[in-house]
Parts: sequence; structure tokens; C-alpha cells
Amino acid sequence: MTNNRILLIEDNPLIGQMLNRGLAQNGFDVQIASNGGDEGLVMAVTASPGLIVLDTDIPVINGWQAIKILKASRVTRNIPIVALVGPNTPETVISQSECDAYISKPIYLEGLLEKIRQLQGTSAASAGAAMPAPPAPPAVAVPKPKVETAPKPLTPRRPSATERIAKPDPREILALPKPMERTTVVYVEDSAEDSRAMAEVIEGAGYTYANISDSLHALPQLLELKPRLIFLDLVMPVANGYELCSQIRRISAFRKTPIIIVTNNDGIADRVRAKVVGASGFFGKPIQERRVLKVLQKHLQPVYRDVSNGAYQQRPFFLS
Repeated sequence: MTNNRILLIEDNPLIGQMLNRGLAQNGFDVQIASNGGDEGLVMAVTASPGLIVLDTDIPVINGWQAIKILKASRVTRNIPIVALVGPNTPETVISQSECDAYISKPIYLEGLLEKIRQLQGTSAASAGAAMPAPPAPPAVAVPKPKVETAPKPLTPRRPSATERIAKPDPREILALPKPMERTTVVYVEDSAEDSRAMAEVIEGAGYTYANISDSLHALPQLLELKPRLIFLDLVMPVANGYELCSQIRRISAFRKTPIIIVTNNDGIADRVRAKVVGASGFFGKPIQERRVLKVLQKHLQPVYRDVSNGAYQQRPFFLS
């Protein structure tokens, strides 16, 4: 592990300060996520640490869930993780967590450093095995220099009237519009049927569509996709829409991103709770084109495809 940046996910200030001081004294660049597992996941994606030290008792998303998410994401799956576990944690729980190493509480700095050194050695050995020595370059014959004679002067040819007209004006080239950046809309939904219905409407309106079917892995995928609008199903396994909306709002990059909760439970109490967790809107199933287009009209600059050339254009539109 050549990257000496360590991400410490720890909400206990005393343990965090002790480990931060000790790791820094041993040459590591330490960054601390002290507000729970959701903040730790965000920093794991954005800070690109060489190793993660993670307390399994952190709030919001606990350490065991965070490890599963980190190991499932293609962005963070190769980052070694040292888990800080309780003294009575069963070995079966630890072995199923996919952490690369663990240390039981109370935490001793020397024990943690030993685990880190072991992971550094393993990473270095793996990197060495995966990087064979490059082959020697083949011998290349050096050609003999050619004696060149001075070229004959060319008489400039006056362009024809047709060529003068066809040549574009540089000012016109600079004035051409740049290709429009496509806007991504994400729907977090475990139902394939509902996802297909949403994709048909969104892609038909000219946007880029992406579906996230597993709410447990939604946060790192959202950070990769950087959507301009998020549709969020309310009823999902592991984490429901309210919990996931609250977690997304904790991420600074998504604090102003419109989040629309979609559900069969279209009641007053559900709408109030959706507002409490930070949702921007709420509508009931089944997925209907008019409902989705109203949301796109409210929160995004709509796009249309020009049937004459297939290009996408942006212009205001209104639903009759």
C-alpha cells in the first residue's frame, strides 16, 4: 500500500483523537469521519484512502453494513479495511463481514499498527506479482541519413470563387453551439417493472436514465452517477425510502438535489414524513407519464430531440 492516507470512521471522540494522534506520529495522513457510516461511505469514495479503519458500532449505517457496501462498490472494493470490533463479537460475524483484518476493543495502537503493516506487506506483494518486469525493447536498425535537395519553390495558386465561398469563416466556427451535456436521472427501485416504466418516460424525454435496484448500495452509486434528479421508491428491503432519503441529504453533494418519493402509500401522513426527511416531492404509483413529466418540468430544464437531425435541444415546455 503506497497510499499512506488512512480514513478513520469513528464516532467516539476519545478513541478518534487517540488513533489520529498515534497514526499521524507514524507517518500516516489521517482523515476522520465522525458522524456515522454514511459520512464514512462518502469520504471513502471522495478521499481515495489507501486503508480504512472502521468502528463497527458507528451510528446511522453501522460498521457491518458499511463494510458490505464498501466491498460491493467497484470504487472502494480494493481498499483494505481494518474493523474495530467489540470484545464479545462472534468469530462467525467477523468472518462473514469481508473485512481484511480486525482488532478487538479496547484498542491498542501497537496492535493496530501491526495489522496495518501486515496489510501493507500483502498489498505490496500483490502489486509486485501483478507488475512483471517490462521486456527489453527490440533492437531497431538506425537508417542512414538521406541527403535531401532543396525543394523547388511553388507558385501560390489563387483559390477559385467556389473554394472561397466554401471555406468557413473562423468566427462562425467559434460561434457553433457545444454539444449539450446530458442530464442523468436516477430511480432507486427494486421492481424491474416499475424501473422499465420510468425509463421509458425519462429516456423518451431525452434524459439519461439509471436504475439502482439495491438500496444498501445506493449511496456509493449515486456518488458515481451524480444525478440531477433522484426518484426514490418508499418500500424497499433493508433500508426504506425515508431512511435512504435522510442519508442522501447528509451528503453535501446532494443537499439541493431534488428527491421525489414514489409509493403506493399516498396518504397525508406519508407526505408529511417525506417532507420531514427532506424529500422535494411525492407521488403515488403506478408510474404515469404525465406525473413524471410534471416533475421533470418543475425541477429540470427539459430536453427534446430534433426529429430532423436527432440532436437533443433544451427549451421550456408546458403540459396542457
